[in-house]
Amino acid sequence: MKPDSTATSTIAQLHLAEYETLPDIVVSVPGLVRILGEHTIHNDGLMLAFPMDRRVSVAFSARRDSSVRFFAADLNERKRTNLSNLKFKREDRWANYIKAAISACLVDTTGIKGYNVSVSGDIPQGLGLGSATALQCAATRAASLAAGYDKTPADLARSIVETDRCYFDKQTRIADYIAPLAAKNHSLIRVDAYEGTVETIPSPFDGLSLLLTDSRVPRPPQDMELQLRSNDCSTGLAKMNGTTQRMLREYEIEELDEYMGVIPERIRRHCAFFIEEITRVKEAGDAAAHRDIAMFSKALNKSQAGLRNNYEISCPEIDWLVKRALEIDGVWASRMTGKGFGGCTLTILEPSAGEDYRSRLEEYERIFGFKPGALEISAGAGMITE
Repeated sequence: MKPDSTATSTIAQLHLAEYETLPDIVVSVPGLVRILGEHTIHNDGLMLAFPMDRRVSVAFSARRDSSVRFFAADLNERKRTNLSNLKFKREDRWANYIKAAISACLVDTTGIKGYNVSVSGDIPQGLGLGSATALQCAATRAASLAAGYDKTPADLARSIVETDRCYFDKQTRIADYIAPLAAKNHSLIRVDAYEGTVETIPSPFDGLSLLLTDSRVPRPPQDMELQLRSNDCSTGLAKMNGTTQRMLREYEIEELDEYMGVIPERIRRHCAFFIEEITRVKEAGDAAAHRDIAMFSKALNKSQAGLRNNYEISCPEIDWLVKRALEIDGVWASRMTGKGFGGCTLTILEPSAGEDYRSRLEEYERIFGFKPGALEISAGAGMITE
């Protein structure tokens, strides 16, 4: 595992070896572990997350011509184009994120030349830890600095949302990007999707171990199922609001109970998860601020129960991992992370409980036939620019 402090020096040396010149700009952005609220932010909710100690780094150096060359060190792949041809190409995959950033930040700058670009990272992919998001954020920050603009995290997030719309033809929100851009070193960050604001909260993890366990469950396409749940929350809100203009996050669970039998049960369950998750994000943030790991863990464990029973995006394998983890002395909390229907669990435990936890994973493989992967992580640094 690379320490946060070495990420920028590593990409600088890789860039030097590839292009025979040191980079002019290096930006490193962390992966993000979404602890609570990830499934509320598309309905103007709240999310609690932390930057992990795994990152994506991007290096830029100026060229004397209009060519743009890309080097992905971890894949040993190279792409090339020029400033007049920054169009999206499916075969360019990862390089499209960088082309989008350059297109948005550089092409209208008078007298600019091309760039050599290097990319390297160690964020596990496909687990909802934000590897692609970190690349977009790092590339946009680097491109904006190359163009002479020192943008705030909120401005960078707005820029990425606009390139998503214009370049990738997809709709995203500031809340999708603001956390890795605004995260502070070794702290939690609470995102308000409606306000587009962030709040830094001290990490409650001192002296504890954090384990990400990959269930290795093959996951079906998730976007339609998640959109259904988001739509259900909008439908439930419309039925409760009538002629009022309240937000779903402003309701109490007791108010929702009054509509039992009026709102279809599936919609009621999904709205219940949303309302209760908003409360849990607030409670967990307050508990972290007071270093109360017991209350913090209680919110996470309740959230997992909600993901299973109300939002219905857990699965038997994840439920087993969580249940067995919580049976171990020294385990404080265990909860699914990512979009759902498989993926990872985040387990917070005393270091002394690590061996017992890992022994349970052998039993998991015998029962389900999937060999899980356990990765020890920690809260890392925020965005680094050099």
